[in-house]
Amino acid sequence: MEEANNQSKKWEQEEISNEMNNWELTEEESVDWRGRPSNPKHGGTRAALFVLGLQAFEIMGIAAVGNNLITYVINEMHFPLSKAANIVTNFVGTIFIFGLLGGYLSDAFLGSFWTMLIFGFVELSGFILLSVQAHLPQLKPPECNPLIDQSSCEEAKGFKATFFFMALYLVALGSGCVKPNMIAHGADQFSQSHPKQSKRLSSYFNAAYFAFSMGELIALTLLVWVQTHSGMDVGFGVSAAAMTIGLISLVSGTMFFRNKRPRRSLFTPIAQFTCSSWNLRDECSWNFLVEPSTIRTIREFSFYCLFTLVIQAFII
Repeated sequence: MEEANNQSKKWEQEEISNEMNNWELTEEESVDWRGRPSNPKHGGTRAALFVLGLQAFEIMGIAAVGNNLITYVINEMHFPLSKAANIVTNFVGTIFIFGLLGGYLSDAFLGSFWTMLIFGFVELSGFILLSVQAHLPQLKPPECNPLIDQSSCEEAKGFKATFFFMALYLVALGSGCVKPNMIAHGADQFSQSHPKQSKRLSSYFNAAYFAFSMGELIALTLLVWVQTHSGMDVGFGVSAAAMTIGLISLVSGTMFFRNKRPRRSLFTPIAQFTCSSWNLRDECSWNFLVEPSTIRTIREFSFYCLFTLVIQAFII
């Protein structure tokens, strides 16, 4: 009886050892926050919840600023309507442009976790500076009512305008670099090699969209109401508080995250393809007249050259 129990324990230990070996083979590219290989304790639903916390509170803060920004620019900074509209659209567009930078830094150098952490604090600093400017009269033009007489209102210039744009684009830089990494980092917590975790991955995407929608809903109702009734300084301060809670959620999950090692950037194969296409351009040139009877041949030849260039570019 005792020998049977010992044999059973031995089989269990071998099974656990095999599971750990399989994990190391499939997850060798995943590390913890110190750069050490991850283990089965890392990742999963628990780790993804911390990312969802950041996502909900980050969108809450940025949406509250973006949706009421034109009111602040006109009423407080006294920019004319056309210029105020350009400021808001440029701000939103810059967020998406910086998304490319965030993805590049994550893939090539920092990884998604450190990119979110660093630029999350950049975004938070922008919220704080906006709140400080909205609160201090010294950082704003003299008060007036632009709806009654726009010509009597002094537009923000010099240091006041510089302070405003610096704060605004710190928010854009931080938000742009954080956004493309939140969904990716949350999805990295689920291993495709484990059936249970792979099934939970689709549920995570549903939860991520729910977190995004709830953050947007609260921003467009509660936070906008706070900005309208308590002032923009309080509204920007609430956005800063929301971002702080999101960063606390991210930092709280540090010990549980599975992090992918940075690899080469997506722009690398694109650059290789461009260089290879330029170097091989003579191989895909032809010197004959284009006649109706040869259109099909030229089309087939051009597709053949394009296919050849693509294959050679990605083999490099």
